[in-house]
Amino acid sequence: MILFNTTFIVEEAVHDDWFLWLKEEHINDYLKSNCFLGARLGKITSHSEPGFISYSLQLFCNDELTLDQFKNNFLTDIQQKSLQKYATKVLTFMSEMEHISDYN
Repeated sequence: MILFNTTFIVEEAVHDDWFLWLKEEHINDYLKSNCFLGARLGKITSHSEPGFISYSLQLFCNDELTLDQFKNNFLTDIQQKSLQKYATKVLTFMSEMEHISDYN
């Protein structure tokens, strides 16, 4: 399984509007691609900067091929919607991880 992580660094001035949009629309845009099995959202509590709030959205994908299909067919449109709405008030960076194992 592949974890596709997007980290969001959000200016406090737009946070409340952005957070509502994220939960009601943005995450659904990822999931509507049918490339992901599900998603997990977390607030980053370390490495904070004054005036900003950070989040991590982790999406679960079966394999690299499916993730490549997402990146080639859906990612640009999803990113553009965010840029058009929030410009540089929300910064993002992405990373990909291979899931190795779970422990309890």
